[in-house]
Amino acid sequence: MVSDNRKILSTGVTKPLNQPEPVFVEETPAGLPNAVKIKQRHSIQSVEDCWRIDDEWWRSEPVSRIYYMVILDSGRRMILYKNLIDKQWYRQT
Repeated sequence: MVSDNRKILSTGVTKPLNQPEPVFVEETPAGLPNAVKIKQRHSIQSVEDCWRIDDEWWRSEPVSRIYYMVILDSGRRMILYKNLIDKQWYRQT
């Protein structure tokens, strides 16, 4: 059995997981992601999947996003989305 030493095991600070990170995305004329800048520019080699989410339309801040699972020129897979309300791009981590 482990004895209770009465030490606090956490700092009391919580950090949200998987918070989206704003990123700069170059778009094609059709509006598809062509490159993303995260410290440096990375070309997008392919779009593997695409889906749209429209939710919470009854709230003052509804959710309307289009997601892209992309493969970068480095071979890295990344999920990007464009907020269709404010037209900003984000990386989902």
